[in-house]
Amino acid sequence: MKKSSLSIFLLGAALPFITAEATPNVTLYGAVDLGVMATKTKHSSTVVDMRSGFSYASRWGIRGVEDLGNGYSVGFILEQGLVADTGDMEKALGTRAYGRESSLNVSGPFGKLTFGRLGTLGFFQSTGILKGSVFGVSPTNSSAFNKGRGLSFGRVDNAIAYTTPSISGLTFHAMYSNKYEGDDSTKWSSNNHYYGLGAKLTRTAIDASAIFEVLDNKGLKTAAGTREKPTYHFTIGGSYDLKSFKPYAIYVYSHQENVTDLHAFALGSSVPAWGGTFKAQARVIFGRTDGTARRSNNKKSASNEQFEWTLGAGYDYPLSKRTYIWSFAGYSAATHQWKEKDSILFNGWQIGSGLVHKF
Repeated sequence: MKKSSLSIFLLGAALPFITAEATPNVTLYGAVDLGVMATKTKHSSTVVDMRSGFSYASRWGIRGVEDLGNGYSVGFILEQGLVADTGDMEKALGTRAYGRESSLNVSGPFGKLTFGRLGTLGFFQSTGILKGSVFGVSPTNSSAFNKGRGLSFGRVDNAIAYTTPSISGLTFHAMYSNKYEGDDSTKWSSNNHYYGLGAKLTRTAIDASAIFEVLDNKGLKTAAGTREKPTYHFTIGGSYDLKSFKPYAIYVYSHQENVTDLHAFALGSSVPAWGGTFKAQARVIFGRTDGTARRSNNKKSASNEQFEWTLGAGYDYPLSKRTYIWSFAGYSAATHQWKEKDSILFNGWQIGSGLVHKF
């Protein structure tokens, strides 16, 4: 794991000194998304502010590939998130230089091996295979529409991912992280490890995937000093292009013993309209606290039920192949335990519009 991390570091350090003639397959890419959003949540005033990365995460990156011959190649991705309205790095990624992705890959007749900091199978980035949500992971988590918890593992450090060759549009995927986040120099039993298995089918009108993921939480302890139980995710979703419209559906199940059981369903559709694309989606998340967490809630006379529903609609209008205008409106509401504890997060609306330019 250390060798791959060192390779990525050395590659990033060397890039500024490599001439264009020596690296014809190295490209700079990215996107800037800026918009204005009005937000109102329960027990708070309406806020109007500028948003970066609401529809498409603002980012810049460097990627490259070298053909080794005989069907083999090596490539890399170094990608950083940014807050376009302030110039800051994406806060959720901390001080990482390439927090969105930092990877090295080798491809050939055997498939593709990727090493580094990667998006999990149930997330996005180059190794993610999540399908079935018309909005993907956007609008961002700052959106009333996208509120929810425990439904994605996001990104992992110290990871290895494998993708099989495509068989009539069907690929199989596996991923392992030696430590969910941070340096993996501590002993194995003290790290939080990620495991993922999945399959993706992309054929004609079908775009679908099924994913099983585990975060073993070996490095975490409960308030009582015992080791946290593993968190399991199962996700299945997809879309079918009917030309006149494209329906989407996705289901996610999340379970952690002594913590919670969650189910999430979403149905959506995209429809070509007036030169652009209209998108809409409804989602429901429900579940209950489990085991020791449930008994703790009962002592506090808190509800064990968790329920939230969201509605979102948007319209994208292209100005060119690389630039589009987006608009969005969303509403989220919660009852039971989430209403009692997090009403300011789960009960509210948002409406806004902005511009995305990709380069």
